[in-house]
Amino acid sequence: MRNKRVNKIMIIVVLFLFMLMGIGYSYLSKTLGVSGNVTVKSKLCKRADPSTLHIEECKAHSGNFSACDKLYSVGDTITYGNKNTTKGELTSGDAFDCDVDGNGVYDSNTERFYYVSDYYDTTTKSFNDKYATLIYYNNVKVGKPDNVVTLTYDASNENWHGPVTGYVELPSTKEWSKVTLLNETRQLLNENAGNTAVGGILTTFTYTDKVARLLTVQEINQGCNIMVGTFTPGELDTCEYLLENTWYSDPNLHHWWLETVLLADANCIWDVSGLTRHVGRSLAGNTTNHGIRPAIDVAKTNIDY
Repeated sequence: MRNKRVNKIMIIVVLFLFMLMGIGYSYLSKTLGVSGNVTVKSKLCKRADPSTLHIEECKAHSGNFSACDKLYSVGDTITYGNKNTTKGELTSGDAFDCDVDGNGVYDSNTERFYYVSDYYDTTTKSFNDKYATLIYYNNVKVGKPDNVVTLTYDASNENWHGPVTGYVELPSTKEWSKVTLLNETRQLLNENAGNTAVGGILTTFTYTDKVARLLTVQEINQGCNIMVGTFTPGELDTCEYLLENTWYSDPNLHHWWLETVLLADANCIWDVSGLTRHVGRSLAGNTTNHGIRPAIDVAKTNIDY
């Protein structure tokens, strides 16, 4: 009699557990909007297949400091991005495909990004190792890849206002619906992480309605293991991915703007120079051979690496 009672209790317990499991599955199904198999949300960025790394033919020849003179021969093929597939490791230059437009496709042609460094917070003047800074492979116009348009940083030719002219070409949610800036309003800094320049006090700049920003000198210093300000030709050879779609492939594509202000000049901004393969400086109002290249802030938990 006692055994029958124990068996009955066990059956009731098992039935109750099955009922709870059913409720739990129903809850997950409703919450995740699935029936049958539970679907896990895809991450924004995933490692690029090494077979899809971008390549360019070295065309430009200057007889000066061009990589087509110093590192390659005209006609050589240049490959951009690391072939790093080590799980859980991030190295400057690692190539990623990011589904920034949210269509479910990781397009290796138009959604290619490179990991530069940890995110640099210009307000706290420190790196945030929970977030990664990724740079786009190309310059943009109205958020679309474009290497024809040339843009000023600030048409006023003053460097303490921020990229008020150039930033308008950065992508918005219309183009990249799955990306957001960690901080839309950013403190402007000089190369020494100070808040001043010859022109005056550097205030804040807001990337209004944009989901990407300009890269900073501090992120290049960390990612490329250099110290910007020496104007050393070839210092970016450790970060050749920053030079994709610049002088190597087209002598009309010299530079792209950084966010950082030059301390010693009221009119100059730091930029990436494909011609001399270094971080140089240009007048904020320069309209010749300069482009805007988006950097995005991505939580490392949102990157499959």
